Amino acid sequence: MNASEIFTELTHRGYVQHAFVAALAVGLVCSLLSVLVVLKRMAFVGHGISHAGFGGVGTAILLGFGNISVYYWQQNLIVLAFCLGSALFIGLMTRSRRVESDTAIGILLTASMAWGILAQNLRVAWMDQIDGWPAYREWVGPATYTPKWETVLFGSLFNVGEQGMWTALIMMVIVLGTCAALFKELTFFAFDTTVSRVFGVPTTVLHYLLMVLLALVIVVSIQLVGLILVSAMLIVPGAAALLMSQRMSRVLTVAGLIGLGGSAAGLLISLAVGTLSPGACIVAVLCAVFIAAYLYDKLIKRSATRA
Repeated sequence: MNASEIFTELTHRGYVQHAFVAALAVGLVCSLLSVLVVLKRMAFVGHGISHAGFGGVGTAILLGFGNISVYYWQQNLIVLAFCLGSALFIGLMTRSRRVESDTAIGILLTASMAWGILAQNLRVAWMDQIDGWPAYREWVGPATYTPKWETVLFGSLFNVGEQGMWTALIMMVIVLGTCAALFKELTFFAFDTTVSRVFGVPTTVLHYLLMVLLALVIVVSIQLVGLILVSAMLIVPGAAALLMSQRMSRVLTVAGLIGLGGSAAGLLISLAVGTLSPGACIVAVLCAVFIAAYLYDKLIKRSATRA
């Protein structure tokens, strides 16, 4: 697809416009939160919360809400409940120190993935016309659609639709508004939790608030880039920006530009080629930017050492 054809797709195809706007909204929010995730060393936390969504999707399938185009809010609310529950559980474990955070996340991640598979298996068994469960079939109705797991894992950006676009925009407003209102507190909390607590910053509240914001972003991002790739969007932009600067305002600006540029470029590459997954293209672009930032940082340090 050439440039004129891509322009035509962007201006005349509603589903492409919805995907583009949603990708920019999610890319911006994920990139800004990724700075906090990297500074607080919470990369594995985001990974665990995102994989908890797998159990939520499995539960939605078991309850007959597998078709997200029909049961959009039902499925998203179930996934949100799983992600929020997982976020609060991880937050509790990491604050109490009764169990190490990586241990708690590992247990939660594997349990959620296992339940997601078991829920789908139970749906297939209970819907079987020969040995199935008649009461279950009557309860869930005739809908037997089950989404492909690769769609859940890697997203389906071009199937976002108008609902998904508006959901992404609402999520963006909520997260950006919260972060703007608590910018000083979050910055202090991100760089030094102990000192910020001494100065009266409510670190416990901010800790759980960050978990809730991560869960909200992950739920909206699952349909766009999937459970696997959303983890990269919550890490790579912030890591690349921190290689370029140490000033918080500049880091956030660079991370936001990386998120927006990576989302737009990945979507355009997917449209141009036609056979590549949009979510995978977005993450590939972000990783390429990180490699460039790393090489740039090494060259700057090498030049400074020689000087």
